[in-house]
Amino acid sequence: MTIFRLILIAALGLVSQRATAQTAPHHGGFIDREVLTDFLNDAEEKGFKGVVAVSGPDGTIFSRGFGTADTMGTAYSPQTVVDIASVTKQFTGAAILTLFEDGKLSLNDRLNRFFPDVPTDKGAITVHQLLTHTAGLPHGLGEDKEIIGKQDYIARAFATPLILRPGERYEYSNVGFTLAAAIIEQVSGQSYEDYLYEALWKPAGMVATGYLRPNWNDRPMQTHAAPIEGFHAQQELLEKADGKFWHLTGNGGLLSTAENILKWHRALLKNTVLSDESKALLFEPHVPEDADGVYHYGYGWSVVPDYLGKKLVWHNGGSYFATADFWRFPAQGTAFFIASHEGDIPTFMVADGIAAILLGKTPRPVSRQAEE
Repeated sequence: MTIFRLILIAALGLVSQRATAQTAPHHGGFIDREVLTDFLNDAEEKGFKGVVAVSGPDGTIFSRGFGTADTMGTAYSPQTVVDIASVTKQFTGAAILTLFEDGKLSLNDRLNRFFPDVPTDKGAITVHQLLTHTAGLPHGLGEDKEIIGKQDYIARAFATPLILRPGERYEYSNVGFTLAAAIIEQVSGQSYEDYLYEALWKPAGMVATGYLRPNWNDRPMQTHAAPIEGFHAQQELLEKADGKFWHLTGNGGLLSTAENILKWHRALLKNTVLSDESKALLFEPHVPEDADGVYHYGYGWSVVPDYLGKKLVWHNGGSYFATADFWRFPAQGTAFFIASHEGDIPTFMVADGIAAILLGKTPRPVSRQAEE
């Protein structure tokens, strides 16, 4: 995550110097289709493989796949199932807020409310601190491929020393979001995935999002020819673990499609899943992520309060199998999602260019990683 942040910080300066491009209104947003198409065609020629989809407040503005997604030569499309990696965290944040709205928990509740066996040094950690990476917990406790159940994961988390005092400062932690997922299960009485489906995805019309709940068999999916950590795709890892993938639960590894992610964007523009008050908490810049104060963290979202005069809320992620970027400009009602599983062009470079185009700027051409 850190390198992506640093690259985007540099990009903020680059974009601010770009000349204004002509824009055309569509669905309440602004996009120059010709500029966008030329930019993405250039990225594909240089090695980008993946899917790009852009939404306005009322529907999809642009969606297209680039290159092949699997070993059979299937072309990427907005319906390709992709690993969204740490973009998963926003769903955990939103699910906690639905329980908050229902009066089932408080954001100031401590771990010792939910886990009577929590050790003293961790008992006062709050839900708010879990969701803002300020709990003082380590980044992770093991590899994604390790089969580990919920109780064993929680026991390991409680036995692992803190790296900071709770509330001291931001330090990115997958562990915090997995503990938040365990709280969701305890408070709701449902599995993490079932609760998110009922509370978030079903109301938003997102039938193709989840870990194991959807039927993935008839859907095109990112697949690597050579196995990575013994697997060709995230789906294989999840199926082998059969629910015991708690290194991922709540913090990463969800499967979805670009089409579904854009539905989530439009649901967030309305009150489909959350009230205005809860969305304000979701996107509040609660804590600074960097010393320069460019980035802040909400609840599962990174927040840039002033990105060329606009508020940007976004998150990216990377796993064994894929990278993904999801950027939203809520005031304009626009958003875009990118995912890739291989190729010479990283998603953050493509994201930087698309953001420039949405803001009426000339995008910086992408370059192959080897050329950087």
